[in-house]
Amino acid sequence: MTEKELYDRTNARKLSGSYIFEGAEELTKQQAIDRITALLDPGFPDLNLKRMKEPDVNAVLDAAHAVPVFDALCVTVFTDFDDAALFEELKKRNALDALFQPSDAVILFVRRGAAKETDLVRLFREKDRIVSFEPFSEDRAREMCMRLCAKRRVRLDRPEAYQLVDMVGTDAYRLSNEVSKLCDYVGDGGAVTAAVLKTVVTPSVEYEVFPMLNALLAGNKKTAMRMLTEAMKDGQENPLRVAAFLEGRLKQMLIAKELMEDKRPRPEIIKTLGGNPKAAEMTLKNAQKFPLQKLKNAVAAFARINADMKSGVLNESDALLLAIYKSF
Repeated sequence: MTEKELYDRTNARKLSGSYIFEGAEELTKQQAIDRITALLDPGFPDLNLKRMKEPDVNAVLDAAHAVPVFDALCVTVFTDFDDAALFEELKKRNALDALFQPSDAVILFVRRGAAKETDLVRLFREKDRIVSFEPFSEDRAREMCMRLCAKRRVRLDRPEAYQLVDMVGTDAYRLSNEVSKLCDYVGDGGAVTAAVLKTVVTPSVEYEVFPMLNALLAGNKKTAMRMLTEAMKDGQENPLRVAAFLEGRLKQMLIAKELMEDKRPRPEIIKTLGGNPKAAEMTLKNAQKFPLQKLKNAVAAFARINADMKSGVLNESDALLLAIYKSF
């Protein structure tokens, strides 16, 4: 089931039985939960809305057979549930079908991140009861920012929307927080300019560090060090966040290089790397520049940063610099 189908069914009050919510985009997932719970009569929320962590089979069956009190609907939200245990217990009791019977009860099994392919997930998929909240595309992220600004009567033109998404990324929670800061800053009827973005927005580590990484990959270590010094000036960027970002990029390059060494097809490598296809293409291109052993050594150098800090050998800034010099 797509997000739009869920939205349409919610508006039409045609939800019934159990659904699994999964996927990386937590804001739209929470918004979907909020839309569903908003269907309840506000006079009796405590009677018809329940939230529970780590439910056992009895709690699930109670929710499936629940009857609304002074309302047309009741909703139960489960989190941190054990797929395997619930499936086996429901199967033993011949109660799996009870999850999908038409009723006035709605059960939401809400998972952070993507759902693993378990027996319970396969069953929900067969019933078309899994809703995946996928990461925003850049276009969708920009449209969301412009829409949120318009609601606050603040002008965000497309070039500035492009720059905002470049600076923050496509995570909806982060974007909504940054848009709120921007709207508070410029005020009712104001406009978000490039200067305002630079003043107000907290850039992602990727935005701050990608130019430095590109300089390192191009062999311009002096330029990269100047960028790093600027990024960490006055505490603007944390050395450990920079180190984690660089280590992550190097690990991706190492995966790409190993797959290349195994003669895997290019489309397969891009798919394995995951994420943004353009970023995966760039990772593959960069991996071609390095011998396999050099990439392994680089990943090992960054992996040593925490150990060097815990043992008191180096502080976080010196550990980061040493890892960079060893790797590039």
